[in-house]
Amino acid sequence: MPFTLLHYSVAYALHRGEKRFPLPALAVGSVIPDIEVPFLAVFFSGILPDHFILHSFVGGLTLGVIGAVLTTRFIYPPVISLLFGIEKERLKEACRISPMMVLSCVIGLLGHILLDYPMHWYNAIFWPWVEPTNVIGSFVLYFSSVGEISGVAFTLANGTTNLFMLLIFVYVMAHEWSDRWESIWVGDEQ
Repeated sequence: MPFTLLHYSVAYALHRGEKRFPLPALAVGSVIPDIEVPFLAVFFSGILPDHFILHSFVGGLTLGVIGAVLTTRFIYPPVISLLFGIEKERLKEACRISPMMVLSCVIGLLGHILLDYPMHWYNAIFWPWVEPTNVIGSFVLYFSSVGEISGVAFTLANGTTNLFMLLIFVYVMAHEWSDRWESIWVGDEQ
């Protein structure tokens, strides 16, 4: 997986491209699948892979979407308000449940699953019909000539994807800061 928070950069870019998709829903949808990672690693280490139910289409589009919608509606506003000093009522309005909010959660979640797919030597993407160890990510296969699929190839695939996501994040943030500087020094358009 890319470092979990790097999934936000794709959500942000999608929102910039299509403002009708609420950013909170895209952002939460894009990170919610990784909520299972620490749980599976602690309680099912060696039994189940750490990317499993929420990283499958079946689990993601059911439990994942329900979790993303509830998190967006009830957890995102107070947490973001507390951490960043944003007016809670404004956040609640941006996080109200609507068809577009649910669709944005779905898009963010599917984006997460599809971004994770290329870099894992196991993928639960088609679970329960296909065993996760039978679905090897394309980047891992590409790097398999360098080393073992679950070792060096996985590490290189993961590193490459993280670097790519980090570059997107830096680009998006640099673009945002340039807009802020313009707003500070030139003023907002009337």
